Amino acid sequence: MSTWALLAPGPSASAQLAERLRGFPLGVVGNAFQLAPWADFIAATDGSWWRKFPKAKELPCDKYAMHGSSGVELVKIPTQGIVNSGVLALEVAKTKGATRILLCGFDMHGSHFFGQYTNGLRNTSKQQRASHMKQYAAWGKANPKIEVLNCTEGSALTCFPVARLEDFIETSVPEPAADEIRPRGDVC
Repeated sequence: MSTWALLAPGPSASAQLAERLRGFPLGVVGNAFQLAPWADFIAATDGSWWRKFPKAKELPCDKYAMHGSSGVELVKIPTQGIVNSGVLALEVAKTKGATRILLCGFDMHGSHFFGQYTNGLRNTSKQQRASHMKQYAAWGKANPKIEVLNCTEGSALTCFPVARLEDFIETSVPEPAADEIRPRGDVC
């Protein structure tokens, strides 16, 4: 099994959390690159985000978007049109061979570890978050062979089972059996 971790820029994301993810193949979503500049890839859907954060392009990792930006590889998701950056990161991890994906920093409450954008980028509205939730669920249904576990305590994202990150990073603790993973809300 190839386990990848994804770090999103939700309020629970921190430099300490990023450090705990060292050792996993790691993808970061948008501004989470500031917490884990050693990540294997950065996923940010919008070309405008890449223009506002040119330092992200300087990092020695793969870079992905769904809208054009020089120096960034474009990705199309077969089952959906344009999606949020977190779903883009899921798709990229899948193409890199992930069979299990641990979600960290995916709070989905409408803010970031740095607060709201103040640089002209649009902050996510409640309506957009509702659309994003549907995008995650659709991606999960389209990719049933990939185990996605939400390791973000208190996350509003309910279409993936909840798991404890500690169960995957402590070498003395075996990986949880399927019956130890707590389903949560909607099932993807």
